[in-house]
Amino acid sequence: MNKLFFLILLCVLPAHSFAQETGGLGNNETPVEISADQTLEWLQKEKQYVARGAVEAKQGDIIITTEKLVADYRDDNQGGNAEIYKLTATDNVIIKNTDSTITGDNAVYNVDTGVAIITGKNLKLTTPDQIITANERMEYNTGTGLAKAIGNAKIIRGPDTLSANSITANFKKDGTGKQTLTTASASGNVTITTPDEVLTGNNGTYNAQKNTAEITGNVQITRGPNQLEGARAQVDLNTNISKMYGAPESGKRVQGIFFPGSQKAP
Repeated sequence: MNKLFFLILLCVLPAHSFAQETGGLGNNETPVEISADQTLEWLQKEKQYVARGAVEAKQGDIIITTEKLVADYRDDNQGGNAEIYKLTATDNVIIKNTDSTITGDNAVYNVDTGVAIITGKNLKLTTPDQIITANERMEYNTGTGLAKAIGNAKIIRGPDTLSANSITANFKKDGTGKQTLTTASASGNVTITTPDEVLTGNNGTYNAQKNTAEITGNVQITRGPNQLEGARAQVDLNTNISKMYGAPESGKRVQGIFFPGSQKAP
């Protein structure tokens, strides 16, 4: 059976349609459409639809593709229609939203809130300007553009990399509809790596518009053989100028180790 058959079947199911008119991927107005290449099961007792084989779930500009999809539904008490409230995707999951793509092994999508939790190997969120990776899980809100990468999280943006135990990134659409990173916050073993220096600390924030970052907590800047240590550092990734600050109230002083003849002092 081909996908056309399944799309027709979705439209003619008398009481429970896969084309959901209320609720769905964070948008209550746009219907959800699900199609598959191989099989389709309607488990009435469990209140589930199960699709297998090159499955595609779509609502507006949100597209989920996978090898197996379980759609949990509830009766809306308004004419017997089904409201799909959760999508569980298994094996080779790809979630596309406008110009962003998330990949992973498995995903659970809360249709009411528009939040997807993606797990498995090779977790990656790709946008036009950066790549975000993690090895534990990734969360993405298709409505607000909030993305969380947990477990050896990284943002790769041009020649620069921000890594930490966890990173929260905020995206918004610009005037052309492009998903644009605005800010990111990182916590735990924060490291910023540029072609010229490495900065480490406990926590960090990144401003994508200004291309600047601030690192706090046991901060160290290493450029060539030279090192600076302090409580807080500000980094301008455009000019490659870093400023280190102490914390006099806690007795934390700025310290530096500089080697004679080095041309790479921060």
